Amino acid sequence: MISKNKLAQIHIARQQLGLADDEYRAVLARVAGVRSAKDLDGRTAARVLEEFRRLGWKPKAPKRAGRVPNTLNKHEMMGKIEALLSELGASWAYAEAIAKRQTGIERIDWLRTEKQFRGVIAALEAEREKRSRLAAVDRFLAYVGENRESLARRYRLPPGWERDRQLLGRLLDALPEPDKWLSITP
Repeated sequence: MISKNKLAQIHIARQQLGLADDEYRAVLARVAGVRSAKDLDGRTAARVLEEFRRLGWKPKAPKRAGRVPNTLNKHEMMGKIEALLSELGASWAYAEAIAKRQTGIERIDWLRTEKQFRGVIAALEAEREKRSRLAAVDRFLAYVGENRESLARRYRLPPGWERDRQLLGRLLDALPEPDKWLSITP
């Protein structure tokens, strides 16, 4: 007896080839010696499908074919996010706000793909880098006895410069090297 899956394939092939009922039954009789696909067994069904392929039928891959299996280690990703939040002194609400802005998903534990988790992790790492660069600028300013406002005036920095990671990087490149701070006289 033929499986329901093979029977469905045969009917799909018939439909896609556009065979009329008499043409279809002639193929069944010629290839398998039967008048109905219900009378096929596994071997004769395979021969009928092979004949349909020869006639030009191209079976489509199943919808799930080619998908990468989900090997996401959610626990590991959550641990990384938790470590970054702890380092930043930020709450889970901060990470959830990032996730909502990036994916539209309101809660971190509702994220499902590695890409979604990596986006949140990348945003937290970028925030860590911003804060690190700003802290370096603040250390320099403390050493020379200035403040952020005077630095902004001197370098004509735009409003919100403290949150611009690239600008902070260029600013640090323009400031004297940290080992030279000892030779700076206020």
